[in-house]
Amino acid sequence: MRKTQLQLERRGFLAGAGALAASRPAVALPVPPSGAMRFRILRNGTPVGEHCVTFTQSDNGLRVDTNADMVVTVAGIPVFHYQGNASEYWQNGVFTRLDSKVNHNGTLLAVQAAQIPGGYVVQSTKAGDYQYTGSPQMLPMTYWNRSLLRAMVLNVETGRHYPAIVSSPGWDKLPTAEGGNILAQRFDFTGKLHMSLWYDQNNQWSGFEFHVLGHEVYQKYVS
Repeated sequence: MRKTQLQLERRGFLAGAGALAASRPAVALPVPPSGAMRFRILRNGTPVGEHCVTFTQSDNGLRVDTNADMVVTVAGIPVFHYQGNASEYWQNGVFTRLDSKVNHNGTLLAVQAAQIPGGYVVQSTKAGDYQYTGSPQMLPMTYWNRSLLRAMVLNVETGRHYPAIVSSPGWDKLPTAEGGNILAQRFDFTGKLHMSLWYDQNNQWSGFEFHVLGHEVYQKYVS
């Protein structure tokens, strides 16, 4: 299988493994008590869609489903539509598999990733097929897991991967979708990725900001 050259792509979802899961210690994942989280997506201050994450625990581990839907209109006419769906699977706190499908304004993209000894094998419409082994651990760019800040980031739209280069300017009071605020720490990504993520004092994903179609911001529903 071939290695894929790292290239800067759209963030996706508005994105080294060591040994197998059996040989890694269990890690507590930041699953919200409600089993779900939901964000309102704003572009230049105007609501354009929603991003939802649901968590399902079973005897086989944890399944995390991400669904994002965004429509940009001009004078009431849709000019851009983005829809993404991803299912990721975890066992004993270790990421084991991903299946994602994206409709990027009519362009259909898919990514599959599965754990292999020492890393992951990735198949994607855009990046082709390759293996990633070594460290840091690879994690999907679905944002809810703060461990992403220390990972090799797998773009769930393109299938390409990037090292996380992160700095934190401090804590902010983020506006929520209902008009309140959340106290959360900001983390800015540079290098191949350009975006900002926020996590609260309980390591719960609390906000997101990037620039692709304009100034895109995620505001969390907290009630």
